[in-house]
Parts: sequence; C-alpha cells; structure tokens
Amino acid sequence: MVLDDKSLVEKKSDEKVLRVEDSLKDLSSVNWRTEFNGKRLWPHDQWPERDLVNFPPYKLREAPNPVRWYCVPESWFKFFYEKTGVTGPYMFFYGLLVYGFSKEYIVLWYDFTEYLILAAAVITVVKKLGPTVGDTFRGWHQDEVGRYNSVVSNSKAMAGKMLHAYEESLERAKSISLLAEARKDIINMGLEAAYRERMKQMYEAVKRRLDYQVALQNARKDFERTNMINWITDQVKKSITPKQEQDTLQTCLNQLRQIASQSR
Repeated sequence: MVLDDKSLVEKKSDEKVLRVEDSLKDLSSVNWRTEFNGKRLWPHDQWPERDLVNFPPYKLREAPNPVRWYCVPESWFKFFYEKTGVTGPYMFFYGLLVYGFSKEYIVLWYDFTEYLILAAAVITVVKKLGPTVGDTFRGWHQDEVGRYNSVVSNSKAMAGKMLHAYEESLERAKSISLLAEARKDIINMGLEAAYRERMKQMYEAVKRRLDYQVALQNARKDFERTNMINWITDQVKKSITPKQEQDTLQTCLNQLRQIASQSR
C-alpha cells in the first residue's frame, strides 16, 4: 500500500496531540493517595506496580539467622521438631551419615584424617577468633549506621529549624496588618501634632498682631492725651497775667496764715 503526502497529513490531523496543558488538566481531577497502610506516600509512590502488601520491600537484617553446628539453620531443626520431635533432626543427620557410609557414598580414604584435622582447625579458629572478628565487623557496621543516622538526624534537625523559621515567618506575616495599623496610627498622631503645632503658631502670630494693634492704639491715645494736657496747660499758663499770679499767691499766703493762727 502506497501512502502519499495528502494521506499522511490527514492521518496526522486525525491523531490527538497530547499537550502539557491537557495532561495537567487530566491530572488535576485525579484523587491522589496520600497514605498507604498508615505510611505517607510520595508522588512517585502513587499506584506502585509492586504489591507492597504481599511483597513488602526487602530489609537488610542486622544479624544473620540463628544456626546450629555453625552451618545448619535453626529453621530446619524447628521443621523437624514439628514432625519428629526433639531428636528428629539429630537422628536424621546421623542416619543420613550412616546411610552414606553403608552405601559407600562417603568413602573413608587415606586423606579422611586430613579432613578431620582441617575441620577441627576450622572449628578452633572460629571459636577463638569468631567473637573478635564478629565484634569488629559489628563495630564497623554500627559506625556506618551511626554515620547514616547522624546524617538523617542532622537533616531532620535542619528541616525542623527551617520549618520553625517558616512558622515564625508566617506569624510575622500575620502581624503585618497590625504593624500597618500601628504605623497608620503613628502617622495620624504625627499629623495631629503638626496640625496642633501650626494652630499654636497661627494663634501666637495673630495674638502678636492684635497686641501690636492694641499697643498702637494705646500709644496713640497716650500721645493725644499728653499733647492735649500740655496744650491746655500751656493755654492756661498763657491766660494768667503776672498781676493775677501775684494776687493768687498773696491769697494763698493769707489762707495759710489763717490756718496757722487757728491751729494755735
């Protein structure tokens, strides 16, 4: 089948183009899960492909499973205990060993003593050096775990400090409105103080001008009164002749003499 350019264009036009906006719109209607079995889920944990209930994540054990005879798991003994009782696993081991010897699956050759000596040497080394080596490795393990835990604890402490700082920032942000109101009140009080100061200045300026006008009127009245008194006095003095002055002086002297004679 041959496709021309026109058919390719029609095919492309029929296909739905997935845009970022469409994907965001589709994801906005999704009911995201925030918890799974009581644990918090991160964005990449949504709808895990793995069944976490039946197949939980593998956790590294701090210590190996308990064993007997340095190599036989304890779970095998428990399995035999449920089926055959306490002596079951031991009888099975020795019976299997006897069966191997009887059927010559295990052949006692000339080097068998070397194997026994090697086994005894290994057991001795394990008993003598095993606890020391185990303590050393456990110490290294604890140091490594301590380093990781310190990193985690430091990260948690830093995150806690950041959260505390963010909470303080939120609390301070809540007080911005109160701060704005306080600054508004302070500005209003400043404007009121400036208004009262200017009113006082205007009052003092008007009072000075009025006092000046009053003083000017009083000075004018004093000047007029003084001039009037001086003018009247001058006119009176001018109207009195020397003879009238002499007669008046003589009359006054006579009156004084009469008063003096009466007082005697």
